[in-house]
Amino acid sequence: MVIPETPGSKVVAPLRDASAVARHTGGLSARMSKRRTAGNASPDGDARTAFWLMTPALALYAVFTLLPIAATFWLSFNSSAGFNTSANFVGVDNYAKAVQDPIVWKSLIHTFLWLAYHVVMAGGLGLLLALAVSRLRITQVFFRTAFFLPHLVSLAVVGVIWANIYDPFFGLLNTALTRIGLGAFTQGWLSDPALVLFSVNVASSWQGFGLYMLLFIAGLQNIDHSLYDAADVDGANGFQKLIYVTLPGLREVTTFVVSLAMINGLKGFATVFVMTNGGPFYQSELITTYIYRLAFQSQDHGLAAVLCILLSLLAIVITIVFNRWRARLSQ
Repeated sequence: MVIPETPGSKVVAPLRDASAVARHTGGLSARMSKRRTAGNASPDGDARTAFWLMTPALALYAVFTLLPIAATFWLSFNSSAGFNTSANFVGVDNYAKAVQDPIVWKSLIHTFLWLAYHVVMAGGLGLLLALAVSRLRITQVFFRTAFFLPHLVSLAVVGVIWANIYDPFFGLLNTALTRIGLGAFTQGWLSDPALVLFSVNVASSWQGFGLYMLLFIAGLQNIDHSLYDAADVDGANGFQKLIYVTLPGLREVTTFVVSLAMINGLKGFATVFVMTNGGPFYQSELITTYIYRLAFQSQDHGLAAVLCILLSLLAIVITIVFNRWRARLSQ
């Protein structure tokens, strides 16, 4: 169709074409929207599908997590002398017994000391080694691997190794001190009540420091090198760079390492059990080792359940306090 050339024809024709395209596009969009709506399942259907897909995982979580928690809570209000005996409801007697038991308080104090030792020794050694190894160029991979290897050894094996190192007669430590003329410093490292908890924690920290070292090295690599250049321009020495550049740059990594060290510190059962079994005279007894002693040696499952609840509450409180502290640091 030929449109005659009138004064308004060149404007009206494009407007008519644009209107037709708009109507066609609008109709196409509406049809596509209807198809998408029809193809999508209803929200209730999505929820049911998601629930059935999660059912196996929820069942495993209920059997291996929720059910033991409920059983432990129920057992804390009952008296049981073994798995083959019937449990009798005793109310809060087990909780009162826990409050009056001096070994409970001693093991609780030792647990806090154990956490502090592990954070300072394992975390601190990891930081120092990270600062030293990060300065290396050719041998950095070798030393990173060598220092990380102890972390691959299980805590039980670490306990056996260090129990032989601490042997008062044939151990490597006392023998080395005697050979270099420091025989006066030889000790019964695992028999002295004042040294045993610290000595066992050294073994546990030796197993864990390699992981923290790698985390600190990764944090050091993320610090902007221009900050060190600016510090050089300002005339800062090495110690000032450490205080005002390196440590602030490692703030996020440090908080993560501290949280990880505290979690690992609550896992001191294997090392203590293998090396000292809580002795001598309960001087290396932790909450975890005392729970094992009550449950499987004394067969006092009710009191052991109370201490399990106490340990869980301790972990929850530590987590809440630490998260608030980390939130304040990040502001």
